[in-house]
Amino acid sequence: MKLTVKIRKATDGRLDLEVVELQELQVAVRKFKETPAAVTEAAASLTGRPKDEFEVEVGY
Repeated sequence: MKLTVKIRKATDGRLDLEVVELQELQVAVRKFKETPAAVTEAAASLTGRPKDEFEVEVGY
């Protein structure tokens, strides 16, 4: 499942992310490079699907 991630807010060294396909998913990271792994982990936890089923694309 392809997930499109957008940065909703960036403050105080924290990036709050929005996942377009899963609006109920809330993810925050400290470093931009952590985004794909954090989103994959959260999506797998939320949906019960394996992590390898997700492909993360970061938009701006």
